[in-house]
Amino acid sequence: MFINTNIYPVPNLLNPFLGVHYTITSHNHIKIGPTSIPAFWRENYKGFKNFKLKEFLQIFYYEVILFFTNSFNFRKLAISEVKKYDRKHFVSLAQKLSDKGDEKLFNNWLEPGIRAQVLNKKTLELEMDFIVEGDSKSLHLVNAVSPAFTCSFAMAKHLIENNISK
Repeated sequence: MFINTNIYPVPNLLNPFLGVHYTITSHNHIKIGPTSIPAFWRENYKGFKNFKLKEFLQIFYYEVILFFTNSFNFRKLAISEVKKYDRKHFVSLAQKLSDKGDEKLFNNWLEPGIRAQVLNKKTLELEMDFIVEGDSKSLHLVNAVSPAFTCSFAMAKHLIENNISK
């Protein structure tokens, strides 16, 4: 193995995305990512499997608006994120974190995860914080952009102790 720990980039404060990084699996395999790559429908994990035209058109509609208005510098962000679909480019980004990462070592694509990011349709801005919704029977933590935070005992305790849902 050319690395012995996970390696993460310095966060980009303008966007909440984690970016390309190295992860060591429980089987001591090194993988790049996961990272945030745009999805064009809710279950867009692999090719056109689970394709939903209505979802695609809705997402595409807002992406066109964001591209032309360039809200939150969307145009630059979209171009840089779409480039990550190219394996050579994706690996080259990881190589900036460790000069020992050989492109030939990364020849398999794994299915990506999808992390929802809420777009405020009125302001055309990304929501940068959690949104808590619910009533006396349910509680929904929306826009939990950090996968680690979605399973945080401290967050669950905070929500319960403060009766956020009532």
